[in-house]
This record gives sequence, C-alpha cells and structure tokens, in this order.
Amino acid sequence: MSSSNNVTRYRKRREFNVGVIIFLIILVYILITVYIYFTKDHLSIYEVKEGSTSDDNVFTGIIIRDEELFSTENAGYVNYYHRDGDRIAKNSTVYSIDENQMSTDLISDDENVIKISSDDNSEIKKEIYNFQKNYQNDDFSSVYDFKFNLENTVMQIVNDNMLTTLKNDEKNGTSSSFRIVNSKSSGIITYSMDNMEDITVDSVTADLFNLDNYSKTQLRTMDIVETNTPIYKLIKSDDWTVVLLLKEEQYEKLKDKEYIKITFTEDGLTTTVPISLYQKGTDYFAKLILNKYMVRYMGERYVTVELAINSAKGLKIPVSSIVKKEFYTIPLDYFTEGGDSGSTGLVAQKYNEKTEEFEYIFVPTDIYYKDEQYGYVDTRLFEKGDPIHSEKTGEQFQIGPTETLDGVYNVNKGYAIFRRIEILYENEEYCIIKKGTEYGLSVYDHIALNSKTAVEQKIIY
Repeated sequence: MSSSNNVTRYRKRREFNVGVIIFLIILVYILITVYIYFTKDHLSIYEVKEGSTSDDNVFTGIIIRDEELFSTENAGYVNYYHRDGDRIAKNSTVYSIDENQMSTDLISDDENVIKISSDDNSEIKKEIYNFQKNYQNDDFSSVYDFKFNLENTVMQIVNDNMLTTLKNDEKNGTSSSFRIVNSKSSGIITYSMDNMEDITVDSVTADLFNLDNYSKTQLRTMDIVETNTPIYKLIKSDDWTVVLLLKEEQYEKLKDKEYIKITFTEDGLTTTVPISLYQKGTDYFAKLILNKYMVRYMGERYVTVELAINSAKGLKIPVSSIVKKEFYTIPLDYFTEGGDSGSTGLVAQKYNEKTEEFEYIFVPTDIYYKDEQYGYVDTRLFEKGDPIHSEKTGEQFQIGPTETLDGVYNVNKGYAIFRRIEILYENEEYCIIKKGTEYGLSVYDHIALNSKTAVEQKIIY
C-alpha cells in the first residue's frame, strides 16, 4: 500500500500578462517618437513682409570748400562783431583792433556793465540744449566742441556790447589806437582754422585720412595778437566737396554710378548727390559734389557719411528660405487649354497597352515662369524623354532640357508648395524680392524659414 505522504509537487504555470507587453510596446513607441522629434529638423514658418535694405558703407570724408583765412595787419586786442556762421557782405565791419587796450579798459569800467539780451540768453540755452541732446559717452570730443561753441557765443555777446559802447561814448579817446576792419569780400564767417584751408581735390592723399595728428585752432581770443595773426575765415561759396577713400571692391561697386544716396551720421541728414570716382596710384577715391547744407558742417574738416549701395524695395525674406529647383523648359507653342476646367496644360503622347496604339492625353500644367520662348513646368509631371504634341503646329517635342529657378516653399495651405522669386538684392541674412511676380509671393504669405526642413507637397500640420 502506497504511503499517503508521497505527493508530487508540480511547478505552477505562469500566466501570460498581455497588459505588460502592450505597455512595453507603447513605451518603446513613445521613446522612439520623442527621439525622432528632438533629433529631426523642425519646420519654422516666416511671414513675408514688405521691406527695403541696402549695403550701407560708412566712410570718413574730407570736406573741401572755397575758404580763405584773413590776418590782422596790426598787433593789439581784437573785438569781433559777427557770430560764427553769419553771412556777411563785402565792406561790412568784421572786427576792430585796439593797440593799447584803451577800449577794453573802457568796457571794463564799472559804469559799463555788459547786459545780456533775451536773444543772447536764448542763444546760450540753445548751445547747452544741443550739447545735452547729442552727447554720448563714447564721443568725449563733443565736450571740446561744446566748449568751443560756447566760447564763441559768449565772446560775441561781449564784443557786441563793446562796439555799441565805443560808438555811443564820446569820451573814448581811442581814435589813434582803435581801428575797425571791414571785410574784403562776402561770404560766411567762421572762427576756426586747421591749416587745411588750401587743400584741393587734386592734393588729397590717403595719408590725410589719418586723424591722429589733426587739430583745430580757435581764432577768437581775449589775448593780444601779433601782426599777421589769423583773425577769421571766410567761406565764399555754398558749393563744397567731400572726398572719400575707397577700397578696390567699393570702387568696383560705385564706378558705374552717377548719383548716390548719402546720409550724414552726425545728424541723420539724407540727400542724393552726384558722385565721381578717380584713382591716384594704388589708391581709390570718390568725390561727392554738394551745393547746399554747407553751413551745417562749416566747422568740420572731416565728416562721416553712409553710402547706400545696392538698395532695393520689395518683399523681404530670409536667405535660408530660398531653394533652387529644376524645371523642364517647354516651347510656348506646345501649351494649350483643355480639360473640364479649361486650364492650361500640355498634350502628352502615351502608349495604350490595351489598344496597342498611341493616344493623346491632356495634362494640366502650371507654368512657373516663362520667357519669350519657353515655359517652365514641374519635372514631377513628366519623365525625361516623354513626347508631347503641339495642336498649333502638329509637331512633336521630346521633354528633356531643364533650367533652374529660385524659389521658396509656401505653406499657406498646410503643405509645402514651390513659389518662384526674383531676387533684387541679397546680403548674408535677408534678401529683397520683386513684388507681383507670376506664381510668386504676396505680403503676409507664410513660407518655410529653412528650405531644407520642407518637403514639397508634404503636409506640415
């Protein structure tokens, strides 16, 4: 009899957990999806806008004017009677010179107090306001210009009062030592010199564009002056010239231009002026000819200007959005209208395997661009070597020749569509394209920011 304690134990059968398997599959799918998302190039969208741009080249130019320095024939103390920038007539009083300072002592008398008029007060406030408005920490030289202009203004006030006192006071007794000097010609008076008054276009060299040794001298002074000391400068014409030093590549860009748009960076003044170029040895120069605005820069010898080279207006798009695409070039005689919609297309010759005969089939075709001879059609519609038929001439043409067009991918409809562009101007980041081109872009169209991330006809949303 078998013992009841002899029991055979069987290993418990594991149950198959479908839920775990499904979870693992979903987890792997999610991980793969996340990996693909973060490693692939994402399509960014750019909205087309109107814009303009240009190659702005900044130059420091040398100002050349018709100017002359005038010196005193006597030693003494000088009194000035015109403000800097005044336009004076021939034979008008410019300054007086007092050999023994009797007129200065007379003015210094306690009874002759200098009075500042409301106009004089406004002039001083104007100088201070202009300095505060335009001052920048990186241009400390403007402080010296402000000091220079303010000294001119204050000295003008003092000398105006002096002349009035001398003419009205009968007891001055200075007729033997006091002389009034009149101008020898008309022009605009200024009270600074830089020893470059005699410079001409022909005498300009590349070395003159080095400003390290340039200095400007204030001619107005309260101290005694010696004989033949420069007293004032007269600018005799509103015509003036700015000479620029160019690089060879800049010279090549400008050599065919007769006029150019310039901007004075000091105050933002923009104007269009005649331009002419010339070469001296290995150096290249440009000459800008102006007949107005001279008074604004009469105290300057060097001026900074921007030249707008290759400017254009149109639709502004990023360079990264541009793609080049090949198209079949088809003679225009082969395009016809047909189909249910009356659309433009080509008549292709196809072989029917059932009837074992050739037949003509109308294929609607967009013309992306056309010139005087050819229309450009998408290469995806036909195979190279396919024959097409002309209903106008009855001739046949074998598709094959191609040309390349510039374009972008328009994504307005949620998928990428090629649109042709005509580039008017291009720099490193953006380009300006022509508005209103056939099968082109319009303002507010959405395009692929990077053409490499878009696939034509592929849904992007």
